[in-house]
Amino acid sequence: MSKVLTVLTLICTLALSEGIDPYVQGEILYAQKGCNGCHGIHGEGMHEYPVLMNKQKFLLVQKLKFYRNKKGVMNQTAQNMIPVAENLNDEEISYLTIYLSQYKEDLNSTTYDIEYQSWGDGGS
Repeated sequence: MSKVLTVLTLICTLALSEGIDPYVQGEILYAQKGCNGCHGIHGEGMHEYPVLMNKQKFLLVQKLKFYRNKKGVMNQTAQNMIPVAENLNDEEISYLTIYLSQYKEDLNSTTYDIEYQSWGDGGS
């Protein structure tokens, strides 16, 4: 009986996961988990937070698992990652790292105009 349930569970899992694009799932998780708040909208890095886009998947997985298990170098910036990583399961880590390691720039996405000047608008 237990073998039948195991096989049925495996079949259902495979059927459900066939329609999932891991890259898209990673992109969704990146926004949902708030990664963009520190690492930038596209993983480009901000302030003291590192660039994540197009890094090796293995290294990204290793870092997230180190943070989840509270291992490795733990400076103040790294300690901010612990609560985020603790709430990630292995599947979510896989999705996130697929997205970041295979990042493709969307040339049609909205971007900021870095040439914009605020002259004469009241100093805002």
